[in-house]
Amino acid sequence: MKKLFLYILTVFALSSCYKDKGNYDYIDVNVVNISGIDSIYTVDYGSVFTLKPDLSFTLDATRDTANYAYLWVASITNTGNTIDNDTLSYSHDLDARITLPSGQYTVIYRVTDKKTGISYSKRFLMAVVTSVYEGWVLLSEVNANSRLDMLSKGVNGYKPIYDVLGSIGAGLTLTGKPVDVKFARTTAAITGHTVYVSTTDGTSRLDGETFKLKSPLQTDVFSTLPAGFYADKVTQRSSGTMYLHGNDNNMYYYMYTFNIYFGLPVNVMYGKSVPFKVSKYVGYVDNLSGSTDVHILYNEDEKRFVRHIYSLPANCTDMPAGTRFSFTTGKDLRFMETSRFNSGDTYAILDSLHQKYYLARFNVAATIAQTYYEELLATDFAKAENIAIHPDLGYVFYNVGGKLYEYDVSTKATKLMIDYGQKSVSFLKCDGFMATTTVAAKAYYNKLQVGVYDPSLPAESAGSFELYTVPPVNGNLVLSESYTGFGKIKTVTYRER
Repeated sequence: MKKLFLYILTVFALSSCYKDKGNYDYIDVNVVNISGIDSIYTVDYGSVFTLKPDLSFTLDATRDTANYAYLWVASITNTGNTIDNDTLSYSHDLDARITLPSGQYTVIYRVTDKKTGISYSKRFLMAVVTSVYEGWVLLSEVNANSRLDMLSKGVNGYKPIYDVLGSIGAGLTLTGKPVDVKFARTTAAITGHTVYVSTTDGTSRLDGETFKLKSPLQTDVFSTLPAGFYADKVTQRSSGTMYLHGNDNNMYYYMYTFNIYFGLPVNVMYGKSVPFKVSKYVGYVDNLSGSTDVHILYNEDEKRFVRHIYSLPANCTDMPAGTRFSFTTGKDLRFMETSRFNSGDTYAILDSLHQKYYLARFNVAATIAQTYYEELLATDFAKAENIAIHPDLGYVFYNVGGKLYEYDVSTKATKLMIDYGQKSVSFLKCDGFMATTTVAAKAYYNKLQVGVYDPSLPAESAGSFELYTVPPVNGNLVLSESYTGFGKIKTVTYRER
């Protein structure tokens, strides 16, 4: 052991005395420091984006810009790599009109010292947005015709764009009364983003990025639609899966993953060939991590719920036996909506000869579980015009003219929340977002959306859009945002990001 210790000590002593006999010359280089650039910018599509960075040099007192080369480059892949880049400028300052497609980009500003060839860079994020990049899209009635408006989200909140199709030159003039508008993702990619807008004169597909007319609905359907066809409701739970209900009382199905496109109606019971009359409402799994196999439709001919399974896409099958109520109800379906309440309960309101109404709730995941069935004892519900379900508290909201009610399912108590007097409620909704992870969804999915119509005002500006916070324990609604200048609001969707 002593010999080993002495050996290590000797090696250490010899190495510490070793001198590198190489000859190295160290030369100071001119370092370029870049400042005056923030980490992120939001830029309107088509606008001129100007940035004037501050440059300082460690060995160049002259600050002669001719000594340097400049490059501003935007990476559409958001990686900063040299592939798929768009050059914005070769100047010291950035002063360029931005015509990149809307989206988020990594921009690199590079300064190269011509004498040494050494480059220094600064990177930042740039979000390119259009006037229709994100926001609320509202379909209204104005003088017996339709108008599409938008509350466009900007850095300072939401700004109204009245007649958005006309303002951007969309190539589409709406005629007929308003029916439905829906932002949808035919695929997860940006190119698959779509807005379907329906009036009694037909349904059109708008480009999700520009809102310009992309195609009439017929070009998206692999079958011949009847004359005068329009979609009165589009339902989407996740990207690439949609149900489209037509005014012909048929349901059409789309699933991108399995190459299933809108074609023949799916409202046909397995083993039969004749379609049944189907309700426009669809029940589904709210939790994206749950089973996606089953969607629930309502057979209006036989007054019963049925299953549509994507592995058997051309037909519907029977429901299992119920534990609280029979899925063959013998009643008309007044309303159905899948809520986030109770981990994704579907609320179905059943009409028994317009005399009694029943609330049925069930959850569709790996199994179909019934969770509630009771008579709905809400005040004047037979006169209800619009219905909404609160996703957190499970309240049923509805209106009768200008009176807005809240029904507590637990206590079976009705509370008049707002009386608008001579005004009327033309639209009522909660949620509508495909997920709750985006900034807008987190802020608004649990707000009550209300369209209010004032007949004393001109038709083109008689409507207002109000957003309310819903307190627990039947607390009074709290107005959080209000916007005016719309027509009579029929339906609303959110162009998500």
